[in-house]
Amino acid sequence: MFATVLAQEGACEPMYLRFSRFRLKPDREAEGSALLRRHADAVARADGCERAWLAQGQHPSSEFVIVALFRDEQSLRAFEGRLRSDPALGSDQFALLGLTVRPPELTEYAVLSGT
Repeated sequence: MFATVLAQEGACEPMYLRFSRFRLKPDREAEGSALLRRHADAVARADGCERAWLAQGQHPSSEFVIVALFRDEQSLRAFEGRLRSDPALGSDQFALLGLTVRPPELTEYAVLSGT
């Protein structure tokens, strides 16, 4: 799902959030969290990424999210392309597929100006 919200007229340039949710198998949390930490670090190093966060759910603790803030849509698109084409970059995300109960959810958002 791709959600785009345009910035208000006359406001600063929009920023883009990349939100990914992973639901790990209950017995794979330790292994999965290590892979997710490495993947979040790779996202944070991407050109145009201002910051990335890894968070673990409280209830259930088997859910994790990575939220990354990109300064522009072009940087986000370039990262997504590299993630799919560069085995060294995408290997952690692909390794996670065997540890999850369903494929990860990925959603992109444009940040509303003035918020």
